[in-house]
Amino acid sequence: MTDSGGLLPAVPGLVHGARDVARLAAVLLCESGGTGLTELTELSVEAVNGRPGLALRRTGRAVAVVGIDGSGTGITALWIVLDPDKLCGWHR
Repeated sequence: MTDSGGLLPAVPGLVHGARDVARLAAVLLCESGGTGLTELTELSVEAVNGRPGLALRRTGRAVAVVGIDGSGTGITALWIVLDPDKLCGWHR
């Protein structure tokens, strides 16, 4: 599930299956802003709402936070926050 706060494109619903989730994550998290240039991107392991997660930052500004739900057999859900208003506390 993605949360863009209506400020960015997001998927209206759930995406299922490893292949489709990986494709969605690549599109959402590897966006170059249409410039064709890859900005310096930092990916760090973080606690997100008390669960394992990731924070993606470009030039110190959070552009996505991913919460991860899992079971003993693997990842069961990714919660991707893209809403700039909700990411302010994640900037460095």
